Amino acid sequence: MTTPQALVLGIVQALTEFLPVSSSAHLVIMQDYLGFKNPLLLFDVILHAATLGALLVYFRKDIGKIILSLVRLKEKSDEEMLNRKIFYFILVGTIPTLALGLVLNQWIKAMFTSVTFTSLMLLVTGALLWISKRRADSERGIEEMKTTDAFLIGIMQGVAIIPGISRSGATMSTGLLRGIKKELAFRYSFLLSIPAIIGALGLQLREALLEQTLPSHPFPWIGGVLAAAIIGYISLVLFRKIILRKKLHIFAYYCWTIGTISLIIRLAT
Repeated sequence: MTTPQALVLGIVQALTEFLPVSSSAHLVIMQDYLGFKNPLLLFDVILHAATLGALLVYFRKDIGKIILSLVRLKEKSDEEMLNRKIFYFILVGTIPTLALGLVLNQWIKAMFTSVTFTSLMLLVTGALLWISKRRADSERGIEEMKTTDAFLIGIMQGVAIIPGISRSGATMSTGLLRGIKKELAFRYSFLLSIPAIIGALGLQLREALLEQTLPSHPFPWIGGVLAAAIIGYISLVLFRKIILRKKLHIFAYYCWTIGTISLIIRLAT
C-alpha cells in the first residue's frame, strides 16, 4: 500500500465513521476502486482504532462524569443521577447490539466483500435518514428517556453491523423518531458506540493478525492512522452542528447518490 492510498482510506474512514453514510460501505467500495482484491482487515481495524481515539477525546468530559458518578454512588445530586441513568441506558443498548453482532457475525464476513450488497444497503441507510425528518422537533430529554428507547436504539446499532447500514445514521434516526432531543440523540448514539467499537475491535484484531501481518514499511499506515484520528475529531464537531440545525436528512441524498452510482458501475462491469 502506498502513502497516498493509506491517506485516502484514512480520510474516508474518518469522514464516514461518524457521519451517517456508513464507513464500512465506503471502505468496501474504496478498496475495490483502489484495486485491493482482498479486504485489508488489519488496516481496517487500525483505522477504526484511530477513530475510536478521536471519539474518546471528543467525549472525554461525558465519559469522566459518568465514571465519577459510578465511583461516588453516595452522591444523590440531579447531575450524578442523570449520569448514572446514561450509563444504565448504555448497558441496555449494548445488550441487543452484542446479541445481533454474535448472530450476524459469520454472515457479515461474506457480505463485507460484496460491493453490490453494500451499495443496496446504502440506499436503505438513505431511507432511514429521510424518515427521521418527520421528527425534526424532538423534545424528550434524558429525564423522559425510557428503557424501551435505549433498547430499540441498541437493536439498530446491532443491525448496523451490516456493511452499508450507517451506525450513527441508524441509531440517531431511531432516537429522533422516538422523540428524543437532537443533542441527546447525538450524545447517546456515540456514547453507546464506544463499548460496541471496543468489542468489535477485539474480535477483529485477532482475526486480522491471523490473516495478515504488519507491513515492513509502516509509514503509509501511520499516515492513514493520523489522518483518521484528526479528521475523525473534526467530523464529530461538524456533525453535531448539522444535527442541531435539523439537517440529518440531507445525508440521505448522498447515500442514495453513492449507492446508485456504485451499483450501476458494479453491474456494468
